[in-house]
Amino acid sequence: MEDLRELFHRVRVYGSTGVLALHKPLLLLFALGRCLNEKPRMTPFSVVDLKLKLLFSRFYRDGLAKGNTHYPFGRLENDGLWEIEKSSELKRTSVGHLIKPELIERNIHGGFSAPIYNALRADKQLILKISQDILDQYFESSIQQDLRVAVGLPADSEKYGADMENSISNLKDAVGEYEHILDCKNKDCNDFIDYLNSLHNVTAGGANALAESQAMSRYFGELYEPFGVTETIFDLMGDYRDCVVILTGHAGDGKSTVALDVLKRLRGIPLREPLDQPLKALESVDHPTKPGRVVSVVKDMSELSAEQRLQWLNDAFKSNGSWLIISNTGPLLNTLGEYAKNAPGDIESRILGLLNKPYSSGNLGPHTLTEFPKDVVILNMTRLDNVALGAKLLARMVDHSGWRRCDACDVSMACPLRLNRRALQETGPVIEARVRWIYQRLTAYEQRLTLRQMVAHLAFSLTGGMTCHEARTSVNGSTAEGVDRGTEGLEEILFSEGFFGYRKGKPLPKSDRLRAIELMRRQRFGAPVAVDFERQLPSIEGPDWVTHSDALAAVAQRWRERAGEAAGSRWRFAQRRMLYLFGQPISGAASQLDTYLDHFLQSPRLRDFDQWRHAEAIEISPVERKRLCKNCLRVLLEIYSGFSAGQFRADQEYLYLTLRRPDRAVVQPTQLVVAELPFSDFDLDYDPLARVPLLRFQNGKVSLLLSLPLLDFIHRRHEGQLGSDLSQIHLAQLEWFRAELLRMTDKKIGRNDVVFLRAGIDGQTHLHRYVLDEENQRLELET
Repeated sequence: MEDLRELFHRVRVYGSTGVLALHKPLLLLFALGRCLNEKPRMTPFSVVDLKLKLLFSRFYRDGLAKGNTHYPFGRLENDGLWEIEKSSELKRTSVGHLIKPELIERNIHGGFSAPIYNALRADKQLILKISQDILDQYFESSIQQDLRVAVGLPADSEKYGADMENSISNLKDAVGEYEHILDCKNKDCNDFIDYLNSLHNVTAGGANALAESQAMSRYFGELYEPFGVTETIFDLMGDYRDCVVILTGHAGDGKSTVALDVLKRLRGIPLREPLDQPLKALESVDHPTKPGRVVSVVKDMSELSAEQRLQWLNDAFKSNGSWLIISNTGPLLNTLGEYAKNAPGDIESRILGLLNKPYSSGNLGPHTLTEFPKDVVILNMTRLDNVALGAKLLARMVDHSGWRRCDACDVSMACPLRLNRRALQETGPVIEARVRWIYQRLTAYEQRLTLRQMVAHLAFSLTGGMTCHEARTSVNGSTAEGVDRGTEGLEEILFSEGFFGYRKGKPLPKSDRLRAIELMRRQRFGAPVAVDFERQLPSIEGPDWVTHSDALAAVAQRWRERAGEAAGSRWRFAQRRMLYLFGQPISGAASQLDTYLDHFLQSPRLRDFDQWRHAEAIEISPVERKRLCKNCLRVLLEIYSGFSAGQFRADQEYLYLTLRRPDRAVVQPTQLVVAELPFSDFDLDYDPLARVPLLRFQNGKVSLLLSLPLLDFIHRRHEGQLGSDLSQIHLAQLEWFRAELLRMTDKKIGRNDVVFLRAGIDGQTHLHRYVLDEENQRLELET
């Protein structure tokens, strides 16, 4: 046994300029803790990645900077005590390092070799001696107790006997490994803060981004907001006939999470409880309510070889039972196409058609193919509306029970992290709505975020990347008194700044790693509003129509003072961001806040659009509905004719379709009218599937989906904002609508009638009607 102890002692630890890198020692301690607690020998790299980053954040800050957790995972193999599955198949760099994305994508496992693991399992005293050797060799005595506990070792190095078992039994599993802090004296660090920081890639590398890691986390259950489609798929798995359900979409859209939830339902595990081990590539489970029905779940078909994918798809169709398969779109098309290459018709086109179908809650019928031996349901997760789901996650982060551990901290009242949370709590439900509006704005303008990107963005906005240690240092270094000791730290991480990628009024470059912030940068939210409003920003009292949480009082006062300085522009921008997210109107000032919100969002119709989506109906009065319909038609009249609305009479009630040049490169004061459609033939409705309003012609013969960009454009043009413009994709939609109107209408100009729309010298448009006298070959003016 002493030989084994010597083997650990000889592990080579990299050092530069006399400073040792602690990656290997920390990984060894983690693995020894797992062995002591009789966890599986091999551990997924995704779990190792997370755990090492948590350990780095507390015990080795230098290791957190680059997040190179794959270095020790691969290099320990050279020390004669570590094993990596499929090692010979893995790619390596020129200096021998493994490729981190490959380890995650292929779910590679690693751990002590079987002889080493078995020898350690047989002698727990030896595990503790080796662990203490590593601690003494590489770590200061002041942190050894905390480090022991963090990796699942007994807190007291002297308790090797009966008390050891009692210590072990108090440890709790988190993400497949023991990290819960025992009842120890050190209350400086809350692991939940580390967990939040592991959700984004600004400081901690996004260790918890993968659904598999989340599924084993003791924190994720309370954050989790289930997908509605989970129950629909579970019910389908128990239907009277077998089927194959395929979930596809972008990385981070939640398809793996849905599969995990279905598996939990099949196993009878509550959705908020973590799994005790990672999901296998293929899981087969007996359906709990259908005796004899077997359900198979393929974790990710994209990870398999082409031959394996085709084999499992064959098994899915030939074997008894239903299958749930997760796959990226490319491998899905290739595999189904290869399987059905002799089937009649173009199977790929039919699949692509299903991928473009929006999902209506509870209805998978439109997503079903019947050409295969079993019905195939293909659901594209990108077609699910994830905006409301993403915004709800903020409240779950803020209200999570993981914050309770902060109660015992002696700086908790002034902790910047707690003050940030308190400001969000005191703002209440409006914060969720305002987060949702921003996400809705990005999504509606063709810049969709995945659910994973929203989670990362919200986690960073809440913590600003700050750790417990940094929060404590900030409070203890302050010369202020009481809760004001946290003001400087709160300025560094205030939610309204982090949410938009700023820190104390300046852009935070590293936050650009978050997709949400990268997209927000293009929008420049928070531009100046009206002169009267801007004058109030640097005043002592601030704006007189809005208030906010008391937790923000000290920061708001500082920013008002700085906003009045010569270089105060950045602080005024910061104030506008604070007012958007935290501002609540005082009595009688709701309309002023509404005006401000619309201006900040740069979308006059967004809040209405969001309300209609929530209600699944256009909730306005009949008079307002009629007015909105008319506004839509008058703007279409402008676009189709090239004349401005002011050039038509106020009582104009026809939509004229003319032979105007499509490139709009030349002004055409005279245009030939080919159809004139009365406004009374149009009305507004709501499409529950696309979840947008509709402009309908003749009760739905032709309908135009009124997306948010179109509604905003219509509003601005009606208000006379001529500078507003539409993207090419939306202009193409309007041209399609025009063509369909011409095809479907019976209001075309007659064969012998000629109608011109002409702008006169006074700028006003006039109709000139002529009748063709074919016999005399002349035009007669119609009076």
